[in-house]
This record gives sequence, structure tokens and C-alpha cells, in this order.
Amino acid sequence: MHEDDPTLEAGAPRGGDAGARPPLNLRQIEVFRAIMLSGSISGAGRMLHVSQPAISRVLALMESRLRYPLFERSRSRLVPTAEARRLYAEVEQVYGGIQRVNALATSLGEAGAGMLRVVSSASFGQRMIPTTLRELRAGKAHVRVDYRSATYDELAGYFLSGQADIAVSMRPPDHPNLAAIELGHSEVVCILPPGHALAARSVIRPEDFSSVDWVGYPAEAPLGRVLAEFFGGTPSHAAAMEVHSPVTAAAFVQQGLGPAMVDAWCVGPELRRSVAVRPIAPAARVGIWATYSDLQPLPLMARRFLAVLRTVIDGEPAPVFGDPVTS
Repeated sequence: MHEDDPTLEAGAPRGGDAGARPPLNLRQIEVFRAIMLSGSISGAGRMLHVSQPAISRVLALMESRLRYPLFERSRSRLVPTAEARRLYAEVEQVYGGIQRVNALATSLGEAGAGMLRVVSSASFGQRMIPTTLRELRAGKAHVRVDYRSATYDELAGYFLSGQADIAVSMRPPDHPNLAAIELGHSEVVCILPPGHALAARSVIRPEDFSSVDWVGYPAEAPLGRVLAEFFGGTPSHAAAMEVHSPVTAAAFVQQGLGPAMVDAWCVGPELRRSVAVRPIAPAARVGIWATYSDLQPLPLMARRFLAVLRTVIDGEPAPVFGDPVTS
């Protein structure tokens, strides 16, 4: 019965031979489980989409290898022996493990290694990051995201504490265990309260800040460095207020506390309704950097996030200048 059975390896010992019992293979275990679940050869065949003779041959080979019966024949059904019942309990544990492996493999394909952890400058968290996540989730609905905004000084700490997969900022943190790539640039613009004296100008220049209160940034902040280049050093009239984020600067401008310079990504439709936007001369821009750990590979979902982010940045139109948009 076994001579033409492709599942029987050459040289495998027969049921009556002495010596060690050869191990069962995965196909035989699969057939055994199907018989236990269905209670018959025909039912197992339907479950596995194979013929009844093929199931019978595999079962016969299993019993020959084990040298004890697994089933008692009772009419059209197979009644498992005590040995079969005990073996089945172990098989189900194995199948439970296989199902968990398959579930994890599927999850990794859909959502990387669990949750995607993103950190960014608050300014980029206004539109850039939400737009990227919307596009990412449009094709991968099960992506779970932990998003946090942070100042430049805080970025490295998120990686060192294991709380970030990828960070997006105007300037990459300087740390030996972090790698960064520049994805693009964002133009720096001046936003002003409606009716402010400088709003009458079509272009804002360094000397225009010499007689007005304005909102600035610390010298070590990314936009603080941009301002130093814009003013050619220290401004003749220091900022009346310093903030650590363009988002905070925009809130100050909305309250009439003076003009501020922000990156164009900070100026969304909501902000455009309440502030005037002007270009600056000389022109300035900030970088858009993606940072990740150099000690381990970037997770799958973080790589997908990065690819979508590039598309979002490339598709951003040039800033629109003018007075507040009221309609």
C-alpha cells in the first residue's frame, strides 16, 4: 500500500521494523487534526481539499510510523483512541501557536511592529503630520499611532527613552546614535495682526522690526538661527517676547502682540482667517528633516510613513500672501 506513496521517504522503517520511530511531518499532523475535527476520512478530505484515498494513505503511514492505531473504525466514522486524544491536545497547542504567528505576521505587514511612534515640531504637527497620517491610514486602516509634539531640545530624549520611531523637525538633533535625512524645505514668512503698521508693506525687511514689538525665538532654536541670518546678526531692536514654537508665536500674533516669522507649514486655513501673511527679504527657509535611530532598522510602518511624507512635502503649494481671508 505504501510503495507509490509520495509522502513515504526512501529508507523509512516499516511498522514492524525495530528501531527509533521516525518523526511525523507537518502534513501528517495536518491530516490527523482534520480527521479529529471532522470525524471521518471524507470530512478530512473536504477540509483539506484532497481525495479520500490520499487521506487514507497518510493516516496509514502515520499509524505505521507510530506503531499503534490512532482510530478505531466504527461504521462510517473514526473513533479516536486514547493515544489519539492525547496527541490531539498537543497538536491543538501547536496550531494555536501557528495562528498567533500568522496573526503577528499579518499585523507586522499592516502596521509594522505594533504602534507607529511619531514625534515632530509643533509647527509640522499642524498640517504636515496629520495630512501624512491621513494618507497613510487611507490604505492601512489598522495603523495605530502615538504622536507627540516636541521642541528641538526634546527630540533626542524621545529616541533614547524608546518613545519614538521617527521624528520630523526643522533641524536634526545632534546625537551619535541618530541618523537624519533632509526631505525638503519650508519657506519662512512673516505673519502680522490685522491692521498692524507693518501690514501696509508688501515685503517685510530686517529694518522694519527696528520700531515695533515683535515675537522672536531663542538663538539656539531652529527659527532663532534663521532670524540671526535674516538680521545679519543680532537685531537692532530685540524681540519683546520669545517663544519656543511657531505655533505659540502664531497664537501671540492672533492676540495682537506683534508680528512673528514662522515656517509656511504653520500657516493653515484657520490661521489665514486671522492674520496677514507677507514675504520677507532676504528670503529664508528652514529644512524638513526626518530623524530615526541609527542603532536599529527603521520599522516597516515608519518606512511607509516616510514615503508618504515625502509625497506630502513635494505636493505642498507655495505660500499664499495677503490679508486675512474672511470667506
